[in-house]
Amino acid sequence: MESLRRRIVEDFEKGAGRHDDPDVYGGPAGDPGLIGPGSVSWEVNADLAAVSQAGLAAIVLEILHPSVVAGVQDLSTYREDPFQRARATLGYVLTTTFGNTEAATGVIDRVRHVHSFVNGTRPDGVVYRARDPELLAWVHTCIPWMILRAFEDTNRSLSAEERDRYLAEQAVIGRMGGADWVPTSMAELSDYVAAMRPKLCVNAQTREFIDFLMTSPFFPDLPAPVDRRLHRLAIYAGMSRAPQWARELIGYDRPSAMTRALIGPVLQFDARRLRWAFGEPPYAQLARRRASPDRIGAR
Repeated sequence: MESLRRRIVEDFEKGAGRHDDPDVYGGPAGDPGLIGPGSVSWEVNADLAAVSQAGLAAIVLEILHPSVVAGVQDLSTYREDPFQRARATLGYVLTTTFGNTEAATGVIDRVRHVHSFVNGTRPDGVVYRARDPELLAWVHTCIPWMILRAFEDTNRSLSAEERDRYLAEQAVIGRMGGADWVPTSMAELSDYVAAMRPKLCVNAQTREFIDFLMTSPFFPDLPAPVDRRLHRLAIYAGMSRAPQWARELIGYDRPSAMTRALIGPVLQFDARRLRWAFGEPPYAQLARRRASPDRIGAR
């Protein structure tokens, strides 16, 4: 059983990276980081299954904004490394939530610096800047929104107060990242998404990104026909967390009856498998020990 556990962890880390650096998640005794223990964020984002399962839907929602996808198409290396954006997003979420204050602040500053060079003109002639507060707010919001959905689908239902607390905790990160305003409650999230929907679309750049995402090898060790079938199931499963209007926009709103029947069991199995293999993930263990009041007097 232990060898199976290690295999699951190693396979996951091949695509998602390792998130166990003591310099990031350990650090000064008693340092709570940007959010800290006792938060809803520490419970929800400690669930590696929920955070990882949210990735696909969050990324697709982000690139429905034509300025976001223009920046991705102009400057991203996703064609060379299809999983780079998902890996970077996962690392950002975990570092800003569980990292020590210096590490969390540092990764936010580095991303802001990189964004300062991401500027250009969309195919429709509109100038975009990655540091535009509107774009930063949208990209930020898609992540906790989808993580909440994944967590509640595969772990437990949260109370209305817990959902609001989670969004408010994560909003600290969004504002530090350069957004002027981000939703801090489910009511604000609903109103915000409704206001953003007219600005979202699928254009030629969006379609190119999505087509690449949907067709690049997902299970390269398997025969191509098997890869294609499993890939399609994985895409439909990942996108099941996105709202219906988003699935309709990209044309992934009509899975076959068999695919529809498999989505729920596949996601539940994947979540149980990852939780069994990882237990409490290393980043959460390190952060909990770092932030423990018992360690303050031991310095």
